[in-house]
Amino acid sequence: MIGKLVAVVLCTTLYTLVRYVYFGGISPNNIPVYLLNKSVSIASAFFLFCTALNHAKNQTERGKFWRIAALHGTYLHIMLSLAILSKSYYPKFFGPEKMTFTGEMTILFGVLAVYCFWFVRSKKYVFYQRQIFQLLSGLFLMGHLIAMGFTGWSAVDTWHGGLPPISLIGFMLAALSFLLFLKTKHTSA
Repeated sequence: MIGKLVAVVLCTTLYTLVRYVYFGGISPNNIPVYLLNKSVSIASAFFLFCTALNHAKNQTERGKFWRIAALHGTYLHIMLSLAILSKSYYPKFFGPEKMTFTGEMTILFGVLAVYCFWFVRSKKYVFYQRQIFQLLSGLFLMGHLIAMGFTGWSAVDTWHGGLPPISLIGFMLAALSFLLFLKTKHTSA
């Protein structure tokens, strides 16, 4: 499974570089943090989808692997995001003096999603509590992505190279994951 994880990260990194550097005009100087952060975020959403898929198939060990990968990817995404959280990197998140509503909602939903996802890992809670928090983490992740990118999703003519925004791809993966978790009743993953 490590090979699949590496393949996913390589694919998301390639997609990010093609979309943002080749077509989007972002400087390669931004690869180490800003662009890698985008790659890690979409990889984490894909890992969450793999978690949900294995959960639906009742493949406990594989589901656990992908859940841990998703959580670690999420932690990396948080640290990289906090390192560059500024008006110059995220202009729509900031007004003249404070964060905008978009910025605050993006942060709020992101924090709530990671808290719920972290809670799911706890072994001391009964299954139905973990299942509720799993569903909540998916809802909050979708809220995080909607708050961050919704305004650009329908403006297809602005997509760099005609490639969908990473936030839209992440939203679709999160929505599919949510539906799989909602549909599945057993206790695996």
